[in-house]
Amino acid sequence: MKSVGAPQSTGPAAAGWPLRVFAVWLVVAVLLVIVSLDAIAAGRFSDPDDALRLVQVRDWLGGQSWFDVRQYRIAAPEGVLMHWSRLVDVPLAAMIVLLRPILGTAQAEMITMIAVPLLTLLITLLLAGRLTVKFFNGETVVLVCLVTCFGLQLLFQMTPLRIDHHGWQVVMALVAMNGMAARDAVRGGLVIGAALAVLLAISIEGLPITAVILGVLALRGLIDRGPRPFAGFAAATAALVLGSGAIFLGTRGTGDLITHCDQISPVHLALLAIIALGSAGLALKPPQRWPVALGALAAIGGVTLASAWLSIPQCRGGAFSMLDPLVYKLWYAHVTEGLPVWELPLPMGLETVGLPLVGLIASALLWRDAGSAAEKAWWRDHALVVAGTLVIATLFQRSSATASGIAALSTGVLIMRWLIALRARKPLRRTAGYLVILTMVLPPAPLLAWTLLSAPFAPAAKGPEPEVPAGRCDFAKAARALGTLPATDVLTPLDIGTFILVGSHQRVVATDHHRGAAAMNDVVSAFVGTADEAHAIIGRRHVTLIAVCPHVGEPATYRRYAPHGFMAQLLDGQTPGWLEKIDLAPESRLLFWKVRG
Repeated sequence: MKSVGAPQSTGPAAAGWPLRVFAVWLVVAVLLVIVSLDAIAAGRFSDPDDALRLVQVRDWLGGQSWFDVRQYRIAAPEGVLMHWSRLVDVPLAAMIVLLRPILGTAQAEMITMIAVPLLTLLITLLLAGRLTVKFFNGETVVLVCLVTCFGLQLLFQMTPLRIDHHGWQVVMALVAMNGMAARDAVRGGLVIGAALAVLLAISIEGLPITAVILGVLALRGLIDRGPRPFAGFAAATAALVLGSGAIFLGTRGTGDLITHCDQISPVHLALLAIIALGSAGLALKPPQRWPVALGALAAIGGVTLASAWLSIPQCRGGAFSMLDPLVYKLWYAHVTEGLPVWELPLPMGLETVGLPLVGLIASALLWRDAGSAAEKAWWRDHALVVAGTLVIATLFQRSSATASGIAALSTGVLIMRWLIALRARKPLRRTAGYLVILTMVLPPAPLLAWTLLSAPFAPAAKGPEPEVPAGRCDFAKAARALGTLPATDVLTPLDIGTFILVGSHQRVVATDHHRGAAAMNDVVSAFVGTADEAHAIIGRRHVTLIAVCPHVGEPATYRRYAPHGFMAQLLDGQTPGWLEKIDLAPESRLLFWKVRG
């Protein structure tokens, strides 16, 4: 059976496209390494999740079970059971093991942390190129890859040292999009389902885009007039539930069968099975009239949603519902990747939704101008997926990378058409057209340009000059100093706990990972409470050291919330009698206190 999105023949003009993709990747990879040289030299992660990912890989290579992803140095002695998948650990661990005998552990880890994100970018560009070449020529492939790299949210997820899971989410989404463009609906559906299974195993954050893609496949079945209209939909849902079950058993085993709201659990597999069984019924006996088919799809969706509502009521509030309201207010509400676009600074908001929005408009224009039924059907489906991912990115900033990766195809194709048309224009119009294209791929550019141009004419700010911090803290130096001390429990703000873990053998009360909700509440309550309240928590958590970086946002948040709280006292130099300030690592610019007694 042919898919309604079957690709056109591109002919010899598309030959050699992987070499073109590789050339684009090589240039971008070199630039990313150059831009990241300071961070690489200092071993400075851009996100705490990357640091903890390395800790998890080290623990596994050090003998921790494949099925055990508990972090025992957080909230000791019980530790924190993480929701991360071992799938993301595999390429990191494999490269470290290969390089360690040659380079030593430290250099093997650094080369791995540089190479794996860049290889993820290469795979992303190859998938974008493969999808493009199904419809267009090699020149368009190059432009689509360039547009992909102009997606700054996407590019950030694949820079050196960015070893967390977000880059692989983009990869799996593009694998699914390639499945949507397959010639054969069943084969494409199997690819889609397998890719979505991996995506959900990596992070349940992929659930909304999974729903979008499956919804588009269901719509294809409604529109298709062939003898097996729902074959692709059924194949995708079958591969999704079977793949998810296999990955669950292969990475989690049978030791943790309780329901988690933040990762695929047995109850989620049961819900996916409902969809798969319903879609199989539609494929085996497709309704002859579309209203009946639509009713059947609505019934499948309704039963699934009702089952979820009744079987996992604790998940109705989302994966972060376990957090104490105080922790949610002072921590999660300040985590950029979880914010909606209207709560972001304007340049970042434009960066978050700009490229997906342009991609949606481009898809609509390409649908309008399509020359064949198959081409029109493809751009319809592509527009629907881009629209869905745009909505998701609008609600959650972290989804912008995936939305940008999918939107790059239509954006690049439209830009290619405009570039060809501009060749015949007069120089002034051609220049104006190039500026429009630049705005398409870099939506914040006009705003940033206006800010720079207007800065000399802006009125001087009234009041005292804002305090400029002495510089960002050097967590590597702090961790090395901590490494000279016996292992103990350290009280730190949430955002810096992982940097202590990755650079030393010390333990921390909590990190910025919601599974440790009780310990997170203790940290926040200690810092915003009174000195006596902090002392009680410190005693209960067996803390002997306190470490604070005054040049990051979290201590300032605590100080604003509780101007007379424990953190505010520490920052003001008001040390209670049961604490002693120590100069453990002065060059690190962290502040340290030792608990007396």
